[in-house]
Amino acid sequence: MRKRIMNHLFGPVPSRRLGLSLGVDLLPFKTCTLDCVYCQLGPTTCLTLSRERRVSTPEVLAEIRSRAEAVEEGREEEFDYLTLAGSGEPLLHLGLDEIIRGAKEVIDKPVALLTNGTLFFREEVRREVLEADLIVPSLDAATAATFQRVNRPHPDLSIEKVIEGLVHLRKEFSGEIWLEVMLVSGMNDSEAPLIAEAAEEIGADRVQLNTVARPPAEPVQPLSPDEMVGMLEVFSSAEVIADWTREGSKGTRALIFDLLSRRPCTLDDLAAITSLHRNEILKYLEVLEAERKISRLHHGGGLYFQAPDR
Repeated sequence: MRKRIMNHLFGPVPSRRLGLSLGVDLLPFKTCTLDCVYCQLGPTTCLTLSRERRVSTPEVLAEIRSRAEAVEEGREEEFDYLTLAGSGEPLLHLGLDEIIRGAKEVIDKPVALLTNGTLFFREEVRREVLEADLIVPSLDAATAATFQRVNRPHPDLSIEKVIEGLVHLRKEFSGEIWLEVMLVSGMNDSEAPLIAEAAEEIGADRVQLNTVARPPAEPVQPLSPDEMVGMLEVFSSAEVIADWTREGSKGTRALIFDLLSRRPCTLDDLAAITSLHRNEILKYLEVLEAERKISRLHHGGGLYFQAPDR
C-alpha cells in the first residue's frame, strides 16, 4: 500500500525536550512575527502580525486521525508529543483551539505548542491555547535594543508587550510552561541578568537555557559550554538544555550523509531530494554536525552543508 502523503504532519523527529515529537505545521514557510538572527530555517519571508486561517482544520485533523490509526495498527512509529511547530509562528494561525481540541479527541498523547510567545498580549490568542498540555515560548531579550538586534520583530511588536503577554498567560494557563532563552554570543549574553528578572516575573515551570546549535539564519556564534554553565548562576532554577541523543532513522541519516558526501546541498536541496520536511532534516543535520561528519559552508548568500569526500 502506498504511504499517504501528509501536508501538515512531519516526523516523528527526535527532540531534546519532548522525546519523539510528531510535528504539526500550520504555516506557509517562514511566516513569522520575528526574523531572529539564529533561526535555523533562514530569514523570515513574511513578517506579519496578521492571524488568519492559514490551513484547513478538517484536513489537519484528518491527517492526525490517520496517523493515530496507523500507530495503533503498528504501521507507523509511536510518538511522545503532538507538537504544533514547523515553518513559522503557530500563533499566527487563527483557530488553534479547534486544532488542539480536535487532536485531543483522537490521540492519547499530550499536545505541545512551540512558539516565540509574541502574541500572548492578545487575550483572544491566550484563550485559543488553554487546552494544550505544554507551551514552550521563548524570551531572548529584556530591552528594546536587544529585541531589535536578536529577534528583529515586526515594527508593531515591543518587548514590553511580549513579557506582559507571557505574564498573563501564566495566570490563565493551567498546563506546563517551559520558557526557552536562546543566548547568542556578543548579542544578548550581557543582558542575561535582565532576561533572568523577566523570566522570574513570568513564573514559568521551567527556564531552559539554549544557545546556537543548528544552522542559523546569520553567522552568529554560540556560547561555550563553560559560559552556558556560568549562566546557571544568573538564572535561578534554570537548566541548560542537553543535546538530544535519539538518532532517528539510521537509513535516512545515511542517505543525507551520502548526498552530502557527493556534493554540498542547501536545506531546500535536501528537502527536495528526500521529500522530508525541513524540520526533520535539521534533526539529522544536527547529529551529523555534532559528530563532526559534516560542516557548514556560506557561499553566494546561501547556507550549504558538506561532508568530506569518501
